[in-house]
Amino acid sequence: MKNRIGVDAGCIWVGDPCYIMGDDASFKVDDWQEFCSTLDFDATVQTPLGEGIGMLINSGYGDGCYPVDIEYSGGRVAKVTITFIGDDDE
Repeated sequence: MKNRIGVDAGCIWVGDPCYIMGDDASFKVDDWQEFCSTLDFDATVQTPLGEGIGMLINSGYGDGCYPVDIEYSGGRVAKVTITFIGDDDE
């Protein structure tokens, strides 16, 4: 089974959801529309809630479904790679 990530906003969020979701989240986002209005969708990578809280990564193409490769070491996830532009896209 191939892993894929769907993108509808032209970007993905990489971060621990416990930081931003739930009533006891340290950096809870209450108003998603307001949060999204602060984002710079032309930026390649940004950390709108502060360094280490999560990062927003622009897909470069916008909407789509992108392959995700996961490498394991000793039964644990060692590396995650999301390919927005593959060899066939260049």
